[in-house]
Amino acid sequence: MSKVVDAIKNSNYLYVVKIDLEGFITYVSPHFQKRFEYLNKSLVGVFSMDTIYAEDHPKCAETVQLCLSQPEKPFPVILRKPYSANSFLWTQWEFTLLLDANHEPHEILCIGHDITHVEELNEQTVSINAMLLENQTKYSNIFELSPVGIAVNSMDGQYLEVNTALLQMTGYSKEELLSLSYWDLTPVTFEEQEQEQIRNLHNSGSYGPYEKEYIHKNGHTIPILLHGRLVIDKHGKPRIWSIIQDISKVKEREQIIIDQNSKLKDIAYTQSHVIRHPVANILGAVDLLENEVIPPSIQLLVEMLKISAQQLDDIIRQTVLKSRALETNEEEISRLHTRDSA
Repeated sequence: MSKVVDAIKNSNYLYVVKIDLEGFITYVSPHFQKRFEYLNKSLVGVFSMDTIYAEDHPKCAETVQLCLSQPEKPFPVILRKPYSANSFLWTQWEFTLLLDANHEPHEILCIGHDITHVEELNEQTVSINAMLLENQTKYSNIFELSPVGIAVNSMDGQYLEVNTALLQMTGYSKEELLSLSYWDLTPVTFEEQEQEQIRNLHNSGSYGPYEKEYIHKNGHTIPILLHGRLVIDKHGKPRIWSIIQDISKVKEREQIIIDQNSKLKDIAYTQSHVIRHPVANILGAVDLLENEVIPPSIQLLVEMLKISAQQLDDIIRQTVLKSRALETNEEEISRLHTRDSA
């Protein structure tokens, strides 16, 4: 566990900050100090609110109060860091109140990362969405001609707008799909993951990308990749905009690769267990011949036979190592899919 803690503290992606109950910083990870050194040469001892954009102070204080009310439970919050006179950096955090040995409040652990680029993209997306909603002609063209599925849903999941690509993907007519919600198209096995994405939507204004399945009109399921964000329409109502991509072809290609790797592993197994046995017999026989009194001409042949057998044994060993690397790659692919679908 200590190695995990050290890895987090030394991460070049995550920020780690500890704050005492009076709000002063007691520890910052090297990555955080380097990134925000412009705020103070040494951030330890600085009042934490001085490192947060003023308009986000109430939100930060509210999150701290949640931590105090429920110790050891993490609470998410997005905070801006002042960067220059008219700009700031976006950061996303989880605050957790840690207890001391007597189970008394001790300090607040803050783990975060930079989301400035994401927020800039989100702001661009919001601007584009606003433009589309104000200009129906351009909106219709972009919406309908998109090669990927696009849907606008109410907060309870009801479909309000869908494009042609989504209709073709799911097999429904527009009238049929607009009478349904995304819950009708979501297999029950994905309900827990779906609820988690809805929580992300409420907490950060966006969800995904993540993998799930849709139920086609004829009953079979379609593997999809989707992501989206929460927007406010011109009537002031919250709407969920989603991009839905059919990844059936991707899954088919992945399965082909897995099948090919399986065949390669079978070949490697044959080489390592079947072919290697007679090679070992040859090497054993050569060792016996080397202990016999044989003519020099035959001795030369024995040495050549031994070298060739050893080379063949080395080739088999390398093949086995490569087959193990294939197994590792498959496990990594499986792990990534499990993480993205969680």
